[in-house]
Amino acid sequence: MGVAMFKKYDQNQQFLLPVRLDSFVPEDHIARIINDIIDAVDITAIESTYSENGSPAYHPRLLLKILLYGYLIDIRSSRDIQNMTSTDTVFMYLAAMQHPNFRTICRFRSTHLDSFKEIFAQVVTLCKELGMLGDGKVSLDGTKIKANASVRQSKDEKALDKEIAKIHKEIAKILDESIEIDKEEDEKYGDSTPYEMPKELVNKAKRLEKIEAAKKKLEEEKLKKINVTDNDAKIMKHKGGNKKPSYNG
Repeated sequence: MGVAMFKKYDQNQQFLLPVRLDSFVPEDHIARIINDIIDAVDITAIESTYSENGSPAYHPRLLLKILLYGYLIDIRSSRDIQNMTSTDTVFMYLAAMQHPNFRTICRFRSTHLDSFKEIFAQVVTLCKELGMLGDGKVSLDGTKIKANASVRQSKDEKALDKEIAKIHKEIAKILDESIEIDKEEDEKYGDSTPYEMPKELVNKAKRLEKIEAAKKKLEEEKLKKINVTDNDAKIMKHKGGNKKPSYNG
């Protein structure tokens, strides 16, 4: 039997040439429109609240972009958004490789809530004009932008007011959900996030040592499966053919 051939897989490879950050985001990705809209809207009301004294703050447009893009793709948690700035290339692009923590993200939203709502409404309305929103609720329609917005029907002032009111209502719902989720996660995780590994596993040498020890335990006990919460529980077959972690008395 011949040796299988695989594509080169090297996680330690180095980039030989400078790479533009936006090269990681497809040209037709919806995040580019979100990015350009937020660069275009007036954020004077938010910028005016910042002081010239003290350490430089994260740029309000950065925080607006990652929050609004997150909400528009159904990510409500500030901890999830923080994690995305380290793991998702679109969020990395929007944040320009900066990583504000969840407290900063949450505080920005709460401090500028009224301005945030207004800017959110502007973004959603512009997205709707560009044909990017599905019907019924605020959500981006797929991963490609519908470039042809000429099918938009003309509406009278009353109909437009009704539509804008509907957008504001949906935005209020999204913000209420995000605030509630952050509160629940504060109670659950405190100052940490679910994406942090246990401190004893941060050191790679110790981590590999524990992995080897776990492998050895599996081999010694000849287990095909192991219960992650209780290594002494074995997988046993029960009445009805169901298998689940169990103890043998």
